Amino acid sequence: MKKSLILLFIVCLLAQPAYAQFEHAQRADIKAVAVTSGENPTGVVINISVIVTPGDGRVFVSTTPYTEIDMQGSAQLAALTACDLLGMDFTKHDFFYIIEAEAPIVGGPSAGGVMTVATVAALKGLKIRNDVYMTGMIYPDGFIGPVGGLKYKLEAAASHGGKIFLIPVGQRITYVEEPKVRRVGIISIISTEYKKIDLAEYGKSLGVDVYEVRTLNDALKFFTGYEIEKPQGNFSIKAYSDILKKLAEKMKDSVMPLRKEVKSDRAEDLIKKAEEYYSEGKYYTATSLYFQSKIILRYELYKKSVVTAQQFDNEVESIENEIESLKNYLNSEEIGVNSFQIIAAAQERVAEAENLLEKAKTATTDDEALQYLAYAKERVESAKVWLSILPELGNDYEISPQEMEKRAEFYIMQAGSILVYASSLNGEQTLLNDGYEALDTAKRLLSDGLYAGAAVMAINSITDASLSIEVKYGEIGDKIEGAKEAANSAISEAEQVVFPVLPAAYYEFAESMENEYAKLMYYKLSERLAKLLTVMAKSGGERELKHVEFNPYTYYRPEKKSRIEQVLETPGFEAVYGIMAISAIAALGRKRIKGGRSK
Repeated sequence: MKKSLILLFIVCLLAQPAYAQFEHAQRADIKAVAVTSGENPTGVVINISVIVTPGDGRVFVSTTPYTEIDMQGSAQLAALTACDLLGMDFTKHDFFYIIEAEAPIVGGPSAGGVMTVATVAALKGLKIRNDVYMTGMIYPDGFIGPVGGLKYKLEAAASHGGKIFLIPVGQRITYVEEPKVRRVGIISIISTEYKKIDLAEYGKSLGVDVYEVRTLNDALKFFTGYEIEKPQGNFSIKAYSDILKKLAEKMKDSVMPLRKEVKSDRAEDLIKKAEEYYSEGKYYTATSLYFQSKIILRYELYKKSVVTAQQFDNEVESIENEIESLKNYLNSEEIGVNSFQIIAAAQERVAEAENLLEKAKTATTDDEALQYLAYAKERVESAKVWLSILPELGNDYEISPQEMEKRAEFYIMQAGSILVYASSLNGEQTLLNDGYEALDTAKRLLSDGLYAGAAVMAINSITDASLSIEVKYGEIGDKIEGAKEAANSAISEAEQVVFPVLPAAYYEFAESMENEYAKLMYYKLSERLAKLLTVMAKSGGERELKHVEFNPYTYYRPEKKSRIEQVLETPGFEAVYGIMAISAIAALGRKRIKGGRSK
């Protein structure tokens, strides 16, 4: 009898569900759809469980059976995005994703949106409807991105009792590849045709209502009846005018000595534009244009004064000494919440100067070497200009080096994960290259103990990686206003605890941009840097959820056919090919000699 009781006790322990083994665990379960791998793909339903526990920002993934694309990137991004949208600190939780499929599937991107919905539900204790299915990538800003295999996924949802099927905006019209066999004599010729399908109409024939969703909040309303309240706020750039005006004036003053030495029509045009922006009160944009004119003038000066190998080596050594001196200063300076952003800006520019100097030393032509040399020299000078406004910031308190190091390591880890994810989706290559370069720079800054700059460079890398996806697959114009609102809210929130001059500067710069890619990039940089400052100040409240009186059957279903209608969807393929020209990317000029990144 005693042995029987012991045996029963052991069986009971073993029978406990996995999540019961976690302390203070919160769990959400959701069903998703995927496409089987192999020559004859079909749609299947997969079960996803998300378990959240107190922790330190780790993400664990278990898949059964295997997936063709590693889902670690999707899980990492889902956890980060959910926390970001909720205003929660990712580093305070651990996330466990358990994915169980009926057959080997093409995994990864298409489950990102569903995984994010489930993560929000786990964090906030929301109940998920079991008759709603969804497919779509998740972008770091909470937008839902396009995927493939929609017909097969819709069929899988219908066969498992789905009543609502959510798809990314613009994918109502899809195409399915159909092989056609034609006999020519004794030979069979196989060709491929593409059948056009209206998913909303096809869904009706299966008893499923198909809706397009643009954001995670749209999807949450279908799954839970709740949406995340957006933080309210409206900052004024005028509050930063005095300090940004001084920044512009110091940059302008540093142009004058070069103008006395050399002449350049291109530089004069930039200076004229800078003065126009200055008169309009757009001081940071003026600062950027003055900086760009300095690169051109410095290059013209080098063409006159650096004509021998010895002169080149001497100038390289001089810039290297300036860099080393600045690094020593920046490593010894105590950093507070306000000064963090200024020190970070200086550290970032010093690191970029090192990169440019290395390119100058390994250039294949004299002209190229002098251009990189000029850019490196002016990067060092711009670091000095930023440091000159440090005395303007007050009411600061010190941040421990350990806290900054931890934060920098976290963002570097995040950047690496998102870059791998974006690469797996064949993101726009120029931006991916920029992202990897920024990540390498962040790692070097971290090893040098320059933690503020490391964190900011990692954020630059994250922005490059996420934008590389959006540029290739997303509707950029549709996102600019949302990015602007998000940046405005993030700066307003940061203003409660810091004086976020760097995010405000980027916000102003975004407003001045005519190129929509550059505009989107700088709004996103502005938002992420403002959030970083808020976190460093250990402030920022958790977002509230708002119950919505929501009837999915009155939800607006867009009738307009987007450019994605032109995309030919191949079975099981999880990334949609490009729908817009990428040539405008060159206009960003973020790391190019002619444009240079602003500042």
